Amino acid sequence: MSSGPLPLPPSKLKEIEKNIDERNDDENLKNTTGLVKMPYTLLFPTGEGGVTGRGIPNKKGSKSKNTLDRISDLPEPLIQRILCLLPTKVAITTSVLSKKWQSHWKKTPKINFDGLNRSVELENLCKSLLSHKAPVLQRFHLKVGLDGRTNVIDFGILIGIALTRNVRELVLKVHSTRDLFKFPRILFECETLETLKLKLNVIMTVPSSVSLRSLRTLNLQYVDFGHERSVVNLLSGCPNLQDLVVHRDPSCSVNTFKILVPSLQRLTIHNGDGGEHDWSYMINTPSLKYLNIEGSEDFESSLMNVPELTEVNITNVLEITDEKLLTVLTSSVKRLSLALSPLKFEFPVDCIFEQLVCLELFTYKKAWWDLLSFMLHSSPKLQVLRLIDEICCMDNVGVGKWNQPQNVPECLFSHLETFMWKGYKWDRKQEIEVAKYILKNTNHLKRATFSSKRISYRDRLEVVNDLKSVVRDTNSCKFEFI
Repeated sequence: MSSGPLPLPPSKLKEIEKNIDERNDDENLKNTTGLVKMPYTLLFPTGEGGVTGRGIPNKKGSKSKNTLDRISDLPEPLIQRILCLLPTKVAITTSVLSKKWQSHWKKTPKINFDGLNRSVELENLCKSLLSHKAPVLQRFHLKVGLDGRTNVIDFGILIGIALTRNVRELVLKVHSTRDLFKFPRILFECETLETLKLKLNVIMTVPSSVSLRSLRTLNLQYVDFGHERSVVNLLSGCPNLQDLVVHRDPSCSVNTFKILVPSLQRLTIHNGDGGEHDWSYMINTPSLKYLNIEGSEDFESSLMNVPELTEVNITNVLEITDEKLLTVLTSSVKRLSLALSPLKFEFPVDCIFEQLVCLELFTYKKAWWDLLSFMLHSSPKLQVLRLIDEICCMDNVGVGKWNQPQNVPECLFSHLETFMWKGYKWDRKQEIEVAKYILKNTNHLKRATFSSKRISYRDRLEVVNDLKSVVRDTNSCKFEFI
């Protein structure tokens, strides 16, 4: 007598798999709809190595190596860490592996949905989030495109659900038409939110009552406000805010952006991407230590009460009209980075940077060497000088010529200890003259580092020997060309 059913012939197995494939391709069947459209493969007669969600034993009592499930035996914390590294849509697909895996993804403290380049059904996404069981949502990242009113309503509901899960970090990147979306009120009352990053083309109207007491980091990219009062309402409701990034869109309607935050320590302002703007900033931040200003237009501001400011970066600003900012740069700033052309921007002739010890200057701007000469003469305590050029083509830089200063700047023979030039153009006359002048006139230089991408081994040796020949004390100065 037979001890069990006979194994199916190969032709029958192929017929079964073909039938399953046809049902998977049928859009009308339930298993092909929802947030994650997983093909149903559990009844496939054949399988492959590892956990695949397919393949059944073809003989009673047999145990194929292909059906072994080692990953389910891993510790729960390790499984959660693995799932956190995956996009959430991929993590959800693991629920088909076994009953044990049906709930693993629901406990992950980090959720990341990216639907900008493919269709995302927000209604199904809401259902998935409702089934999430983690007591605290450490991170919720969402990238979607909104193309209709229903989509917008689901998006608002989705944000509301995330905020009720004690979310710590909320990052939203949304493509939509202007005025299409309004934030749910709960966003302005979330006591657990520590990081909020918004990149979306919307007009935000902020209520008068805002309570974001745990918020430390706020990033606003292309977010417009209905009126100036909305900006004040939002920032005043963040009593512990430390890091603020404002990237304004050319169509922004708020003229004066008021930043009145006593706790703020780091501020980055990107002043638009071109076009004419009638914008200004009112900045009152007594704890501010770091200020980064970027943009292609004039920077008009009223800077008040910044006694702690020690580091400033200014990039692509044509003109600064705030005399207070210039005063701060010359009185308290210790580290300064400039990507400016002296042909379009200049400091007052008689200003002295009393506390400046580290200067970073970008050498892809026209006539940059004139700004360098000015800064060397105006920074008597300078200890570190970094020249940086990461742009290969510089055909528009060579305007005029570098004129060697008549008097050696005080910082060179008294304080300069580190000289670094990244992207040194070893075959340009102006740069060779600048490099040799600095190396020749420093008395306390301890380290000189040059780097260049396009140089042969033979040329490198010649350049190194040429530069080292003017160094006053090669024994005390470590010279590198990398």
